[in-house]
Amino acid sequence: NDVEPNKREINTVFQRYALFPHLNVYDNVAFGLKLKRVPDEANEGKMRKLRKDEIESEVTRALELVHLLEYASRKIDTLSGGQMQRVAMARAIVMRPKLLLLDEPLAALDRKLRQDLQYELKEMQRTLGITFLFVTHDQEEALTMSDTIVVMNEGRILQIGTPEMIYNEPQTRFVANFIGESNIVDAIVPQDYLVKFENTTFKTTYTGFSKNEEVDVVIRPEDFEIVSYEEGKIKGTIDSKVFKGDEYEINVIALSGKEYTIHTTKDYELGLKVGLTVDKDNITIMKKPGINTFSGIIDENGDVIVNDDITIEYLNDDDEDFEDKKLEEGTKVVVKINTADVLLDAIDESDFTGVIKDIKKRDLYYDVYIKVQNLTIVASTSKVYHIGEETGIWIKEENVKVFKEEDLEDIKEE
Repeated sequence: NDVEPNKREINTVFQRYALFPHLNVYDNVAFGLKLKRVPDEANEGKMRKLRKDEIESEVTRALELVHLLEYASRKIDTLSGGQMQRVAMARAIVMRPKLLLLDEPLAALDRKLRQDLQYELKEMQRTLGITFLFVTHDQEEALTMSDTIVVMNEGRILQIGTPEMIYNEPQTRFVANFIGESNIVDAIVPQDYLVKFENTTFKTTYTGFSKNEEVDVVIRPEDFEIVSYEEGKIKGTIDSKVFKGDEYEINVIALSGKEYTIHTTKDYELGLKVGLTVDKDNITIMKKPGINTFSGIIDENGDVIVNDDITIEYLNDDDEDFEDKKLEEGTKVVVKINTADVLLDAIDESDFTGVIKDIKKRDLYYDVYIKVQNLTIVASTSKVYHIGEETGIWIKEENVKVFKEEDLEDIKEE
């Protein structure tokens, strides 16, 4: 940021090429080099322009990289879209930048050409050894091209990770829906390693959720297995199917009325009653926005111990019904707190502190996900916060709802 824009070692490949129509291929690529200045070895401390032979050597190298050396004298308006994009690439890399920004460079190309250039760009990046920052709205392209993916929404970073991590372990609904297709289901966590939806309990690999906490479950279409109606943990009827070349996309309407999308290489008849199963490793669980739910135990003061570092107060000595609200020490309880009632405050004035791990925009406010030891607390706020920021957390006693675990279990059974 402290370097003037024209001196930053960054080049851009634009979505619409932005080539000079009055120059041929060679001169388009050479344009930046003709303006570039390098240290003059003969006159220490002075700068000089590149010589003609130096420019020719660099342009030749760049055109060879994009397989366009034989097109050097061609006019721009005689080239195809793919060839013009290669010229734009050569014009950018010939300057040997430290970072190359590619702004949806393949968006205007047809699918086959786009796929070919994706592999060429990856190979070019390995050859050059420079950082490519590749902007795209194409989820498949992002997964194919990247070593690291940054998912953004309305200017905010929602998740950073490897393609495998972003696809298999989305942290928010937006990420789950944006990167590939997802089945998102309302569910309940009865206890660690279990989740319940469609009136069926499934094994999972997840811990750290509260007993009977309401959550979102994410299952990718390819992770469902279609089995016989009798074997299925979820039972339903095939409502529609689409052949997509290498697979079928099948929609199954479950007995609950929920629609599930499944990708499979096998063909099934419309109207067929089928069962669905899913492996525990392919079930992703996310906290549901709107309410925080925690399991805890009542201490000697009548407060709720959630873990070693978090004690939540829900009693006020001045309340008339203080004695009626107070529960016996050792009682197992579930705490529910609306996300809007979780207040973020100065660290030295707060009940406890945590680090912001995720932020999601919802209408006029933000859901801020704060990690406190092994728990995640969600606060809804109109203020702007940033991922990685440490913050204090404060919750008013009157906004804390406490239920006995046994009472909630009776409700669930009903």
